[in-house]
Amino acid sequence: MTALVALAGCLTAIGVVLFARGFQPAPPRLDAALARLQAAALPPVPAETVSRRDRLGQWLVAKVARPAGPLAVPRADLRLLELPVERFMLDKLALFLTGLAAPPLLTGMIALAGGSLPWTLPTLGSLVLASVLAFVPDWNVRAQARQRRRDFRYAFTSYLQLVVLEREAGAALNAALEEPAKITGGWPFLRVHQALTRARSAQQQPWRALAELGEEIGVRDLIDLAHTAEIAGTEGAKMHDVLVAKIASMRHEASADARAEANSRTTAMWVPTSLLMLGFVILVGFPFFSKLLASG
Repeated sequence: MTALVALAGCLTAIGVVLFARGFQPAPPRLDAALARLQAAALPPVPAETVSRRDRLGQWLVAKVARPAGPLAVPRADLRLLELPVERFMLDKLALFLTGLAAPPLLTGMIALAGGSLPWTLPTLGSLVLASVLAFVPDWNVRAQARQRRRDFRYAFTSYLQLVVLEREAGAALNAALEEPAKITGGWPFLRVHQALTRARSAQQQPWRALAELGEEIGVRDLIDLAHTAEIAGTEGAKMHDVLVAKIASMRHEASADARAEANSRTTAMWVPTSLLMLGFVILVGFPFFSKLLASG
């Protein structure tokens, strides 16, 4: 009877794992990838070509995702990383089902080996493991987004310095904003260039486009700079002072963040260092104390 129960548990766990693997996100379509590279909008995909995976992702976004609370989707972080929300929700579902299936599978293997566990242990283990694994994509996305925002601030500081040099060379404001964004293929410069290109096509103020970009990816420096520049207007002297002040402010903030991170890592190093010294003392002193105890 125990062997049958164990076999049923193993088959159920395997079925859940296979079910979860069936809903893992597929590689991106070639036409969508080319559209992102060319910054051109694609025609809407017909409803009959939408896969079951995509429909499940859309259903999860509509029914499960929330704008606030513990189930809130980090949409700004996903936009910064250029990841679709549907793929993010499918990753959460796959990890949740994996967490549900792992403890019953382990229990079945233990039962096949002749052991036994109370039924409450795999049940609670499944719930806890599934809840923890479901939040792993959130932690990964937020960590990657923090790093990308830090990289964006560094790159944007260099971009503003180039804008100042263009203005000092006599370039017009729009040209001074657009030309530095074309000199490199780095993603921060590419995002700025795309925002300015859309603003020029829509006959929109470039600062408004940068503010919208800051709101989209969650970078406050862009929004603050755009608001300050709009207040300064088109006067060359005022705009030059605004840009120089923003560059100094962002560099000071980056330097302070780097020092704070270095101090935190230095402070955290005392734990492994202390453990290493303790292990060394035990390794050196153990023979002496063992002989002393044996002779006594």
